Amino acid sequence: MSLPPNLPHARYIVLHHEGVWKINLDNKYYGPFPTQAQAVDSATATARQAAAGGYPASVLLMQGTTFETLWTNQD
Repeated sequence: MSLPPNLPHARYIVLHHEGVWKINLDNKYYGPFPTQAQAVDSATATARQAAAGGYPASVLLMQGTTFETLWTNQD
């Protein structure tokens, strides 16, 4: 699927922040979520909605200083 290059990439970053799980999008925090799985599920559902709207989107899990891609609509 080829996407227009001018749309911003929606990166939903799931991380453990201040003792709870949160989602960071564009330096704004959403949550808290009681478990990592719930944060990942919420981030993935929202990323899929962004992708359906034509945006490039990814869900990343931040652990320390490393990132693991959990879902993406990018090739």
